[in-house]
Amino acid sequence: MQQANMQTDARRWRGRLFAVGSLGAVAALSWLYLVRMNAGMSHMAMPATMPAMAPGLPEQLLAAFTMWSVMMVAMMLPTALPAATVFGNLARRRSVHTGSTSSTALFAAGYVAAWTGYAAVAAAGQVALARAALLTPMLQSASVALSAVILLAAGAFQFTSLKDACLTKCRTPLAFFLAEWRDGKAGALVLGLKHGSYCVGCCWALMAVMFVVGAMNLVWMAALTLFVLGEKVVPARWRLGHVAGGALMLWGLVVAASLVR
Repeated sequence: MQQANMQTDARRWRGRLFAVGSLGAVAALSWLYLVRMNAGMSHMAMPATMPAMAPGLPEQLLAAFTMWSVMMVAMMLPTALPAATVFGNLARRRSVHTGSTSSTALFAAGYVAAWTGYAAVAAAGQVALARAALLTPMLQSASVALSAVILLAAGAFQFTSLKDACLTKCRTPLAFFLAEWRDGKAGALVLGLKHGSYCVGCCWALMAVMFVVGAMNLVWMAALTLFVLGEKVVPARWRLGHVAGGALMLWGLVVAASLVR
């Protein structure tokens, strides 16, 4: 009996490591794609993958959507690992006859689907701004006023009740799953979509800051990824989001002040 329990535990650990490792591998491949795209933009190569270089509106939208979708996977999927781990543990306990690996994959797919929806909106915004000559070829704001508005709005959003409500869902995934749990593979997908939607509601304004610093700025991508992960795992009493909100608003005021000089 003890040996059977040990074998079961070993299978569970292998399944858990496989699920987490798979999500990490997808995120790593997305980062690799972004690094290659960034290098191509720097050397004016790979025109098919550069939104600003695509010939027509449909092509620009498709290229921008592809870029933002990969960005969201690279940046946000690592921050979902704690929630995916909690989900996998619960799915394993509730599903006696089947493993939790496929359910975790479906949860992650739902989570990514929510951010893919955000990617579509961001892509449309990027193309609109670019066609209005408000973005540089490196996808960075070419307007001081636009930069100030984005920074002030992103900073102010950090203090809103919507931000707090969505962040609470992201910070306490166990409570979310216990309240929203649905069995089955369809349930896993729906839970991922709902959890991802809360994450979008929490972080959409922060992602918009990429238009200020450059949508393909890898350093800022990494910094925002670490910050979003920090918001989810550090104690609420640290008020990390409020600190960032204050910093963004101060930055926005400094940028806005340059308009009246």
